[in-house]
Amino acid sequence: MTENTQAQPVKKTNWVARIIFGVVALVILVLAYFILAAFLPVWWATTIGNQVQGDLAAGVWVGMFYGFVFTLLPLMVAWQATRKQVSWPWKIVLILLGMALATPNLLTAAILISNSESAHNGQRILGTEATWFPIWTQISAVAAVVAFVAGVVLWKIWRHRGQKVKAFKKAEAERALAAKNAERDARSSSAGKPETRPASSDENADGPGKRH
Repeated sequence: MTENTQAQPVKKTNWVARIIFGVVALVILVLAYFILAAFLPVWWATTIGNQVQGDLAAGVWVGMFYGFVFTLLPLMVAWQATRKQVSWPWKIVLILLGMALATPNLLTAAILISNSESAHNGQRILGTEATWFPIWTQISAVAAVVAFVAGVVLWKIWRHRGQKVKAFKKAEAERALAAKNAERDARSSSAGKPETRPASSDENADGPGKRH
């Protein structure tokens, strides 16, 4: 018998192209990191300086706003990833979204912690144009973490209490239903028994021993 089918050629993996692509992507990421590390601290410090404009009270309020809002919101968004109903791809999305919302505070922390020249330039800008901004950002961020933890604890306590109340109501309903069924069974059993008629006084007087 003649075979008309021909064997399909095996597709070979081009590892050289993959390695070149991976090296190029890594180089691009490293360059992007150094560019952003040199640009973002000064840009963020300049942005905050333009908002505060050397006003001490404005530095306090702006620091409180960024520190509290952009700490509490990321925590609330990332907390949704702990729910069992959320699938793993969405868990990752929620965590990344939480990190994106925390970008203002991450930039401020990078300026305060980093030892790069760009970070030192950002520190000088904040020190002259937004003096109270860094410290009140940190204080408000800590307050946001405390508020978030307290909210989670209170929510768990409230949920546990709600579950207990729901279980108690369910038990009461089952108990009332059982009592109602028992009463109905008792009535049906009493209705099925033959009715015994008591003997009259005449029948008692004219018994079988009495003859006329």
